[in-house]
Amino acid sequence: MANECISIVKDIVVALSAAGAALIAYKGLSTWQRELKGKSEYQLAKDVLRSAYKVREAFKHVRNPAIYVYEYPEDMLDQIGQLKKEHRYAGTAHVYEVRWKKLDEAFAELEEKNLEALVEWGSEHQDTIVPLRKCRAELLIALQDLLARYKNPHQENWKNREEKANERSTLYHLGEESELDKFTPQINSAIELFEKWLRPHVSRKH
Repeated sequence: MANECISIVKDIVVALSAAGAALIAYKGLSTWQRELKGKSEYQLAKDVLRSAYKVREAFKHVRNPAIYVYEYPEDMLDQIGQLKKEHRYAGTAHVYEVRWKKLDEAFAELEEKNLEALVEWGSEHQDTIVPLRKCRAELLIALQDLLARYKNPHQENWKNREEKANERSTLYHLGEESELDKFTPQINSAIELFEKWLRPHVSRKH
């Protein structure tokens, strides 16, 4: 009888030990899954924010007010390395076409990462990217207007002084401190929307 009692006690101890081990393993798995998800969200937030910053820098690249000689095709330059007058439109169009590719590449990356974020976190922040898209469209229109005048220099210049100032403000990056550059703060405000959304994820410790 004593041996039977001992055997029953052993079985109970083994069962309890197995149950305890299973509970510990489950808790450990749950903790690991939470940590893994946290790290995944942290990395995704960093990727999206980094892509947004790349777009900001690409805007600066396109809007650089200086056009360097090496940006023009060599066959459009004269003997002293200046753009020939007859190539003013074609040469300038070439420069901005090349510059714009960098902005397109940066935007493509941001759109991809933003889509991944929407899959991860839902549609709550789906409109965050909209102001940045509007900035890109506004810059594109300003460039098209500039190149149209270069292509047809004899057409009537319909822009008044205020419109010209607004166009230059859009076309050329002069910095946040310049009163002549009202477009850079607009871009920065669009980037800040990403920062407000993603900084909590990036700042969270794992």
